[in-house]
This record gives sequence, structure tokens and C-alpha cells, in this order.
Amino acid sequence: MARSRSPARPAALGCLVAMVLGGAIAATGAPATGLTDARILDDTRVIDVTIELDAADWETLRNQSRDMGRALRGDTESPFTWFRGDVTVDGVRVEGVGIRKKGFLGSLDSSTPSLLVDFNRFVDQDPVEGMTRLTLNNNKQDRSLVSQAMAYHVFRRAGLAAPRVGFASVTVNGEDLGLYSNVEPVRRPFLARSFGDGQGTLWEGTICDILPESVARMEVKVKGADADDDAGRLEELAALVAAEGPLDLDRLAGLVDVDHFLRFWSVEGLLNVWDGYCANQNNYFVYASPVDRLLRFIPWGADATVGPAPGLGGPFGRGRAAPAVSAQAGLPNRLYFAPGMADRYRAVLEEVIDEVWREEDLLAEIDRLAALLAPRLGRRQADAPQALEGVRSFVRGRRAEIEAALAEWPAAAPSTWRRPMTSRPLGTASGTFLATYRDGAADEVPPGEVTLDVQFDGAAVGLRDVEASVSTFVFPGFGGGRGGDPPISVVISATRADDGKPLVFNLFLDRRRVAAGEEVPVNGMVTEGTAGFGIPGFVPMRTVDGTFQPAERGLEPGSLLGGRLDLRVTQLDGGLMNRAPLRRPGADTPAAEATPEAEAAPAGAEGADGPG
Repeated sequence: MARSRSPARPAALGCLVAMVLGGAIAATGAPATGLTDARILDDTRVIDVTIELDAADWETLRNQSRDMGRALRGDTESPFTWFRGDVTVDGVRVEGVGIRKKGFLGSLDSSTPSLLVDFNRFVDQDPVEGMTRLTLNNNKQDRSLVSQAMAYHVFRRAGLAAPRVGFASVTVNGEDLGLYSNVEPVRRPFLARSFGDGQGTLWEGTICDILPESVARMEVKVKGADADDDAGRLEELAALVAAEGPLDLDRLAGLVDVDHFLRFWSVEGLLNVWDGYCANQNNYFVYASPVDRLLRFIPWGADATVGPAPGLGGPFGRGRAAPAVSAQAGLPNRLYFAPGMADRYRAVLEEVIDEVWREEDLLAEIDRLAALLAPRLGRRQADAPQALEGVRSFVRGRRAEIEAALAEWPAAAPSTWRRPMTSRPLGTASGTFLATYRDGAADEVPPGEVTLDVQFDGAAVGLRDVEASVSTFVFPGFGGGRGGDPPISVVISATRADDGKPLVFNLFLDRRRVAAGEEVPVNGMVTEGTAGFGIPGFVPMRTVDGTFQPAERGLEPGSLLGGRLDLRVTQLDGGLMNRAPLRRPGADTPAAEATPEAEAAPAGAEGADGPG
């Protein structure tokens, strides 16, 4: 509404007041760009994000990666560096921002990397009201493109704090990277909006649990005003979960908002969040509220959920219906076997289903998102419409799966928590290979040439019948084989001379870097006792990291690929490698329907040292 100026007030004075007020507004950091969190995260449209940075910086950024062995043993220190550039968000240009790659393992990609844009990394400018950065996820693990949006939508409908998700068409230096999920960062603005106070400490959990042996790996993302006290409460929770004897529920209630956690836990189970906290000790935040001093959980990394249920181990599962109770992590496991808590969990789960799992509404939301995204699909995302059918099928069928589990209550769950992953150096492997690239299992190619020296625990490993094959890596559980630059799979298989057991190196190479002829980082795993890709819980698992120096760089079927490998091998224990036998609360013996993974696990692999 226009305001009239008093005739007694000179125009010059009005200008002076305007200048003073303008300076005061600028001093508060209020943005003049018109960009707000609501505008950027508006999920009714696809915004354009255009990034510009030095061409050499872009090549360095996109080729940065993680060491799989270090990552899986809990070393989550970021290997990615910040580069200065400019970004145009929904038509508004912001200069001097920080840009870096992001991702842990499944979403890493050099062709279309996930990206962080930090508006204040190099310039104190706060150009967006309510947000300090963009989190642009490449959807590599989510063929449907809607898993994150739908999962967090369900969490919020259940009354839990969860990020908002928009969509962005991302271009870097003129290169169209396709559609990205634009996920609200879990930082102070999110905390203030979700909990009414953003001054507490926030931790991120990545392949670690809140247990004494791994709580130190919880990474502080926001340091609270009472950070030392917050850390003390987290450590106290870890000790309480691991303590012998019955779980002290009164002490627990003084540390954790138990009602909030039961709801969080039940939504993770409902959505089959197989790579979250309760099922996989991964992808979660914990917030220490300064208001009531209680710890609360926040979901993260939901790009591989709300879809066809992969069973008890994500891409390693057996295709069975996802369980109604996920209790691999310490806190849900101890709670589930505490007297009366299984029934309390069931009541919360049934309440969430009644309030939230309204199939008509969820299917309508999926259809809305599908229509929104269809005109903007990139080349690597052409199969999204087919993948969406899996999401719809999951929504239609999940209620019946839960009801079937509730019919024989209490459901069976792991009899104790899963010991967090640990590792130790095992040995090395070095040598050369030369193999004909094949594209498909039916291709007939000449046998590859291999020389390989393997040392485990300081002793040479004798090998016979050594073979090598090269192909395109296709592993739907991790998004492999999709997009413009799918990774290369190098498989070196052999038989141990001493005991006749198969020994297989599954190695993954970045196609773009092989084509460039430069030294290429190698990641992968070694399996022993099985001829194929190892399934955690069945066989000993070892990760591989090292380098490949290409001599022949054929990347088409029928061409030759080969060169020198220098590898380090790490032995993994705990984590995915351990599954406890199932049992029901109140039962003293394992349930008859123990998982195949548990039945086949090596002796002593039951996992945790703590009580059930």
C-alpha cells in the first residue's frame, strides 16, 4: 500500500531516512536478490541452476573421489575441495560462491556429480533468505527421481522434521547435467524452522552407530552453544545402549525423545529405508535440542527407498518383502527387546499407517511429480517413467506387507545390534592385465592375459586359472550402468592353489579418466569362496583401492583394455558382514525364519558384543 509523505517533512530528509533505513536493512544481511528458501525449494516447478567456474577446476572437481576402503571403515573425512565460481539460480546471478562435489559411495559420479553450492564460502553475502547453500543430488541411485521427495514428504506428514525437496535442471559451463533433486540443507536455518531453535549441536552419522566403539565417528555439522554438554549426552547414550542388563528406560527418556524416536523408527520401517539409521547405521542426523536437552533423529540420504523392496540388505538383499521392524542399529535393537516396547512400537506404526499411508494421496503426489518432471528429463533419465511404476507398486502393496508382519506379532528381529564396521590392512595385489571389452554376458571374447602377485598377511597367495574380463558395470542397486559414462568393470578371477577356493577381484574404473589416458583410481572388492560378486554375510569381504595405469584404452566391445594395477586390500569386519540370528521379543531361542544371510554367515559373525 502506498504511503503519503507529510508536507512538513522535506524531501531531502525523506531521502536521508531511506538511506539510513537501507543501510540498516543491508546490515541485517537481508537479501536483495528476491531469492528465498520457499522459492528455491518450490516443488511445483523445476528451477534452472547454471554454474560457471574455471574449466580446469571443473575437471578437477568432477574427478575427485573417495577411497572405498577408507570410507567403509568409517573414515568419512571429505576428499572434496571447494572451488570459486558463479551460479545463476532461478534467473538470479550470485557471484563468488563455493562449489564442490558431494557424495559418499553409491552416488559418486564423474560425469554428473552431486554438488554443493555454498553462497558464503568465499564472500559473506547471504543472497538467499532461509538457506546458506544448495544441495544438488544427482539421483544416481534413484531411477524414479522421486524417492527423496516422497520419503521426506511421508516423514513430514508423520509430524517429523525432514528436508524439503525441489527439483533443478543443472548446467555447468554450458554442459547440461540433467535433473537433480534440490534438497534442503540440514543446517541452522532448517533446525530453527523445524525445532524452534537452531542453537543446538547437530551430528551426521555415516556408517557408524551411537555405540562406544563408533560414537567418536559421529561428525559435528553444527556446533551448538553448549557443544561440550551436547557431546556428553551423546556419549552417555552410547554407553547406555551398550550397558549390560536390561535397558534403563528412565535414563533413556532423559537423553532421547523416545516418542519422537519411535515415530522416526516406524517411518523408516514403513518406507523400507534400508540404508538409514535403524537398518544400516547410516544416513542420519542427530540433533541436541537446547530447549529440552533431548536428542532427536533426522532422516537423510533417502535416494534409494520408496520403491521395490530389496530385502534385508539393499542391493545385497534377496528380493523379499522389507521387514516391518528394522533393528540392526543399537538404539532400536535395545528398545525392541525391552519389556513392552515391541507393542509400543507396533501401536506407533499402526498409527502412522492410519494417518500417513493414504494410498490415493500418495499415488496422486507421485503422478503430480511425474507430470512435472517428464518435460525436463535428461538423456540419462529417460527410464524414469518405467522406474516410477516400481514406486507406485510399493505404495499400493506396502500396507498388506505390514499387516502380514503384524499378524504374527511380535515380529522377529536381529537378536542383538550389528557391530559397527571395522577394518585392517590385509595385503597388496599388483600386476598387469589385457582383456577384450565385452558388453553382455553372451559375448564370446578371447581369454584375457593376466599376471598378478597377491600378498595377504605378509605371505604370497598362490593362484591358478587366472582370468580377466572387462565390461560395463551394471548393478541397479547402486545405479551402475546408467547415464552417459557408466563405470568399467574389471573382474580378475582365480583359484587359490592351496585350498581350491575361488578368489575374485571386482574392480571399478572411471570411464572418462581411462579414455583420457591418465592414471586412474581403482575401487572395488575382493571375495573369497564365491565365484561372483560377494554378498555380505555369506563370505569374507575385502575392499580394494589403488591405481590403474592404462596401456590399452579400448572402451568399445571387441577392443582391448589393459594396463598395470597396484592395489591395497583391506579386510572388513562388522557392518554389512555381520547379521545376528533373528528372534522374537520374549523368546530365548532364535526364530525359525532366520535370514539366509544369518544362516550362511561365518562362525562368530553374530556381530555385537552387547546384550540383546
